[in-house]
Amino acid sequence: MKHNIVLIALISLSLSVSAGGFKVKVSNAGQFDQSHLPVILKLDNYSKIHPTQRERLAVFVNGRQISSQLDDLNGDRIPDELVFQLNLKAGETRKVSIKTVSEKKRKSFKPGVYADLIVKEKDGSHRFVTEASSTKNDMYNALHHHGVAFESELMAYRIYFDNKSTIDIYGKRKPQLEIAQTGWYPTDEQLKAGFGDDILLVSGWVGVGTVKGWNGKKAIHIEKFDKRTQRIVTLGNVRAIVESEVKGWEYEGKKTDLRVRYTLYAGQRHAICEVTASNDIAKLATGVQQIGGGALFKSSTLTGSWGNHYPQPDTVKYQKETAGLGVFMPIEYKPENVVAGVDNLLLFPLKKGETARFYLTASWAREESNTFTKAGDYFDFLKVWSTSLTEAVVE
Repeated sequence: MKHNIVLIALISLSLSVSAGGFKVKVSNAGQFDQSHLPVILKLDNYSKIHPTQRERLAVFVNGRQISSQLDDLNGDRIPDELVFQLNLKAGETRKVSIKTVSEKKRKSFKPGVYADLIVKEKDGSHRFVTEASSTKNDMYNALHHHGVAFESELMAYRIYFDNKSTIDIYGKRKPQLEIAQTGWYPTDEQLKAGFGDDILLVSGWVGVGTVKGWNGKKAIHIEKFDKRTQRIVTLGNVRAIVESEVKGWEYEGKKTDLRVRYTLYAGQRHAICEVTASNDIAKLATGVQQIGGGALFKSSTLTGSWGNHYPQPDTVKYQKETAGLGVFMPIEYKPENVVAGVDNLLLFPLKKGETARFYLTASWAREESNTFTKAGDYFDFLKVWSTSLTEAVVE
């Protein structure tokens, strides 16, 4: 499909491949300049690079090594994908060299993303894990910050480990990674120092980009299931991938396994959601919630909201926060826009064995670089953002 990739960019594989490395040409074929444009190379396509050499691959542009990430996505302990990022102007093409280097020469780079999943122990201590599961709806309070959290320097997200499975957001006043320090709950001292905070009260609503069921009138939680799992699939300098998976979900008259994967790249505030299922599903729901009775944007592929509301039930300690939310789903997935109460939804079907991909984003009015002062400004941004996501293609 050609909708998805601003993520991979236009890649020409016509250049030479040798046992010591290979070269590619990466182009931005779209009409928009792209910052932190992710490029994904599937290493099985490069047969002259032996699997044992993959761990030593590094990326060079104009002779300079740049940050890259090697990911093992199928669990066989051999890297499947090499990921890096480029800044490319519209129509620009750049040559990139992929080389095998010694461990000493493979440089370390500052991480641009972070993720954690933290179990609360009975003695009050915390244990970091990469996966947690339960056959009951009992994990919300068993985990610190109630589920897996992941962030770039621009925005942080968490997925509630409960029937809601809702995505909540944490805004950043200035670009930096914070969750390892604040644990999602900044102290008064950290707030005074310019750290961000939880900025949205999601309650039982859709939050931003949550995947839910649909009963014909409203979005519904994933309540009857055999097993629910959250995991950190991969984490490095360039991207974090997390999943929320449910086995045996009783929905539409059958039991279905549903996997929802979220990917967040360094330097980007939007995340990518990929949804797969073990059976055909007539309708799933995603979208954004209305914020404090604020404005909504609706189209066949794009939903948005902008508003001002308390982020916590405690309205004495916490002040109202102004935020914007957006979800874009390409037209080929046949999304249908429906407003159901507080939720501004996109409904979509899903075929067994296929993957539906959509994009979610959020902004906070108190970001130092914020330029949004009203709903119209933010919705104009969402229109440009959603269009830029469809511009780059893979050759």
